[in-house]
Amino acid sequence: MEQEQPTAADIAAWREQLKSLLGSDANHYPSRLDASFPRIIGKIVSLWGKPDLDAYLNGLMVSDRPGRQGFPSDVAMELFHLSNIHSSLGLSDVASGTGWAGIQDAEVFRKALKKDTG
Repeated sequence: MEQEQPTAADIAAWREQLKSLLGSDANHYPSRLDASFPRIIGKIVSLWGKPDLDAYLNGLMVSDRPGRQGFPSDVAMELFHLSNIHSSLGLSDVASGTGWAGIQDAEVFRKALKKDTG
């Protein structure tokens, strides 16, 4: 089943909604994710403030579907930042860690990504 492509108006609305949801963290808006995977922005907006967002972000980063290539490292870092922001706002029922627990340092995360892709 093929999904309907989002319209330019949908994408613009999602962009503004996510910037608003990010509030003071809007400087972490995932512009690379937006440019390459706008449908994911829509899903993030629809799940913001719900425990399901943590599971969704984890599923994007740790796929159980074979043959998946994964995201470019810059997009992966944006997803990582979104996960941290969402968790830090206390909006989720998940108390600590969203699959990112143990990645306290962005450099460790970069090295892990490089090792997996390189």
